[in-house]
Amino acid sequence: MFPDDDEFEFGGPERGWNYEPSRADLFREFRSPVYTTDADGWLTYYNDAAADLWGYRPELGRTRWCGCWRIYTPDGTLLPLDQCPMAVAIKEGRPVRGVQAVLERPDGTRIPFMPYPTPLRDASGNLVAASNVLLAITKLSGSDSIDRPAGQSDEPMPEMREAGLELEYLTGLLQATLAALADVEFSYQIDCERLDGWSGSEDEKHRIINQLEQKRQRQRGALRKRLEHLQQHARQALARASSDPMRRTALVTSGRGTVH
Repeated sequence: MFPDDDEFEFGGPERGWNYEPSRADLFREFRSPVYTTDADGWLTYYNDAAADLWGYRPELGRTRWCGCWRIYTPDGTLLPLDQCPMAVAIKEGRPVRGVQAVLERPDGTRIPFMPYPTPLRDASGNLVAASNVLLAITKLSGSDSIDRPAGQSDEPMPEMREAGLELEYLTGLLQATLAALADVEFSYQIDCERLDGWSGSEDEKHRIINQLEQKRQRQRGALRKRLEHLQQHARQALARASSDPMRRTALVTSGRGTVH
């Protein structure tokens, strides 16, 4: 019943019967944006869905914590990348859940999302890597904004009454608009400096630079239009005030006869 050893041929399982796909092969099947980092937070992998969400392809090993160009809290405050949910998950060694944020692409598009960063440990319990799944959402909880372009002012334009606005109020709006214009230029310089050490594809670098320049021109155009609108109403308010003797005396006394 039992063949001799020299006559028995062992037929092993076919190749691939116990095949375990690589992490890249596994994540490539995910439809949701997903990326991984090492234990220090440097990106080691991301799928095409993540690149589509971010709006560009960050460099592996040179981008830390997250591939988002920028991240904002739900109230619009800029969140440093070393304080993003993934950074918290790695630094504190715990999954982060229930957090909402807004990412910004290089072209200025903002998208609300929920991250699911999770530390990955070896058999000894040591943190060796981390993964994050990003879920784009239609809007933030308690917010009506879905996709607000960067640089768009949250402050509504004041109602321009027939009687005119106080010059002091208009001057404040003018100064705030000029400050916003300066912020646009400063942000553009920071973005360009961020690409100084870029070692990836030159085509990708030029595409990002073009997006940044288009965003800059779009923001400057909107703010200059606002500035012209405010200056027009300031001139009208100044003319009306100058035609009123009592109002003109008050302006001269208070030193607010000129709008800068």
